[in-house]
Amino acid sequence: MNYRNIQGMRGIAALMVVSGHMFTNIAPMRTHWARPYFFIGGVSVAFFFVISGFIIYHVIQRSIASMDNMGTGRAVYAFAMKRFIRIYPLYWIVFGTACLVMAWAPPTAPPHEPMFLLLTLIDNVPNFRVYVVWTLTFEVYFYAMVALSLFLLEKRAMVGLTFWLAAIGGASLLGWWVPLPKPLDFVFAPILLEILLGIAVAKFVEHGFRRFNGASLAGALMWIVIGTWFLRPAAFELNVDHLGRLVAITRSFALHVVCWGIPAALLVYGLVVVEIRQRWIMPRVLQSLGNASFSIYLWHAVVFNAVGELFVRLGWVGVVSSTGLTVLMVAIGLAVGIASHHFLEKPIRRRLGDRLLSRGVSSRSLEAGGYAR
Repeated sequence: MNYRNIQGMRGIAALMVVSGHMFTNIAPMRTHWARPYFFIGGVSVAFFFVISGFIIYHVIQRSIASMDNMGTGRAVYAFAMKRFIRIYPLYWIVFGTACLVMAWAPPTAPPHEPMFLLLTLIDNVPNFRVYVVWTLTFEVYFYAMVALSLFLLEKRAMVGLTFWLAAIGGASLLGWWVPLPKPLDFVFAPILLEILLGIAVAKFVEHGFRRFNGASLAGALMWIVIGTWFLRPAAFELNVDHLGRLVAITRSFALHVVCWGIPAALLVYGLVVVEIRQRWIMPRVLQSLGNASFSIYLWHAVVFNAVGELFVRLGWVGVVSSTGLTVLMVAIGLAVGIASHHFLEKPIRRRLGDRLLSRGVSSRSLEAGGYAR
């Protein structure tokens, strides 16, 4: 089954990410009265992680089922190669473009991160070229752990993931009071538990639990509104002042799970169930944005940097309405993301998939037959 509401939710999350970043590239917008209300765009991270967990559960089941026909090695190869094709080629194109943009519009303090780590996404180092990919480093790490569990434990891979995620839960409790040194702060980051929530939703639905979908949708929205108070930027800065940055980050990730991750899981559950019951389907425009969400996610910040600098060089900033320039910038960012999906992302997945897997790699949430891309 292709869950259209999942794709629509991806589209909404992509718009939330874009809205959260649209105030930084045009100087007058940095003090715009509306900016404080758009930090809730951070909840989109929870939506993306929960959706990833929901999908990856089906991926794991498909990989396990395929082991009987193709063997463990080839099943793990197929899983890992699909993730590679989906993430890295487009990211490298965006990263290269971002380097060109930075050469044209250099930052005040040029960054000097290890290039290998930036290109491989294997550590959560600050990425000033494509700064949104901090979330992608967690997904790559999670996919690596899934591949390892499939390879070592085969049909009991979920057992291995359960123990690993339980260890993250224990470390999160410890990290609430004691700062975890690098790289343990990344390895045991509480925010990874949001992927576990997505897996739990998938398992509930698969086992036929489809009650209280209306209550879960209403409760999730109220929970997000209330939880946002605890994740406001001022609360984080207060924790930094009193507890130190490492503990403050760990606590903010843990609160992210409680305040945004759990309601995101409830919302995804409700949307999946109303679709299964054929009560409501997301509009096609949101589904289309969901299909292009990965391209939008990668491209928008790079485009914003380039367009913001272009506005400065044209002399429009301070002369033309800042709100109007921001709307134009957002429109360009979305247009580039959608075009990238159709003319870069889809052809790359199809051609590399045909060459390396004998089939293309889908951008939809679940392929025909009920399993993930």
